Amino acid sequence: MLSLTESLVDKLNYHGKTYQLDLAFDTVLKFYELLDDDNLEDSEKISVAFEMFMGFTPDDADFAIAVFQKINQYIAKQPYGDEGEPNVDGNGQAVTPQKYYSFTQDAEAIYASFREQYGINLLQEKGKLHWDEFKALFAGLGPNTYFQRIVEIRMRDTSKLEGQALNDTLKSQQYYELNENKTEKAREQQFTGFMNTLKAWAQS
Repeated sequence: MLSLTESLVDKLNYHGKTYQLDLAFDTVLKFYELLDDDNLEDSEKISVAFEMFMGFTPDDADFAIAVFQKINQYIAKQPYGDEGEPNVDGNGQAVTPQKYYSFTQDAEAIYASFREQYGINLLQEKGKLHWDEFKALFAGLGPNTYFQRIVEIRMRDTSKLEGQALNDTLKSQQYYELNENKTEKAREQQFTGFMNTLKAWAQS
């Protein structure tokens, strides 16, 4: 998580040894895409992920487990809100949070919005802009940016609309609908499967 007093994290300590980490925003986004890739087995994802973040594939399974737990906790950390409190409905039942954007499907809108608001060309920042910096800028995108207008359409409540306003909103929501409405719970399940493969490797 971004700090105004501490340096950006680009290293990880394990048992007294320091390892370099690649936490550029595009590396983290590639890791999320890797978790979604159904064409690869989890064992293959482990090797690819380590090459992405650290430049090598470890032989020590305990090291692999510890490192990926730390990396996942770090990149998922948010400055606001209590991630430990589940969303609940009126009956007290846990509700899976709805997702309103995709870094993959909304890539063009995100790119255009960064150019519009910050004058930043994300394609030129690949391998340079740290994940923490990207997260802070991404969260700060204003309501009039292309990306945030799309999110607002997806989140718009249609229950009180009627006539042409309802028709126009439904058409817009259909047009901008996410191909796969992944949830944070699904993301957690993906990483759990990833970690279970690592643990099975450690016991073999």
